[in-house]
Amino acid sequence: MGLGADLVHSTLGRHILADGYDFVIDLDKSAGCHFHDSRSGRDILDMFSCFASLPLGWNHPDLLAAKGELARASVNKVANSDLYTEAMAESVAAFGRIAAPSYLPHHFFVSGGALAVENTMKAAMDWKSHDREAKGIDASGKF
Repeated sequence: MGLGADLVHSTLGRHILADGYDFVIDLDKSAGCHFHDSRSGRDILDMFSCFASLPLGWNHPDLLAAKGELARASVNKVANSDLYTEAMAESVAAFGRIAAPSYLPHHFFVSGGALAVENTMKAAMDWKSHDREAKGIDASGKF
């Protein structure tokens, strides 16, 4: 890009608490279970996996092959609870076919953070309403 690996930590330190590891990850040269440190020029066995957010490792070939499709889907943050896309339908169908047991046919997807809390509360209220209704309790407008 242009900044240079030797300036990464000092640049970040001017604006954030940059107390992480001394490595500077090269996103292009990292592969599989090794990340490439731009500062030392070494490939290092990754036993950290970014708090397990890289379960497939660095630059997995199947993800790289789908880079164009992933970029297209990530450019616009669609409110998928109300607006639908073919990409979403394909993803949900694949999830249902591959990852969901037959006795759990319905899925609930959450982005994370505040949205996760909000949607969890909505799901809990919805469940409570259905639970009360099933028991014959009038739950209209009550929580």
